[in-house]
Amino acid sequence: MPRYSNDPRWINARYAAQCATCKETIARGAGAYYYPATRTLLCSKCGSDAAREFAAAAFDESMYQ
Repeated sequence: MPRYSNDPRWINARYAAQCATCKETIARGAGAYYYPATRTLLCSKCGSDAAREFAAAAFDESMYQ
């Protein structure tokens, strides 16, 4: 599967932040799912669901094109 610069990915948070979905606090250094296009972060609970959905969609796209 090709990767693009605006694909969401797992990162370690540089600063304390808030999850865009559930508003839970993301501590500095904690794992977070990052969307570079919108600059939003998701906590590990919300991010795991989003990561799974993105991986499935990316796989489907690569297989059908």
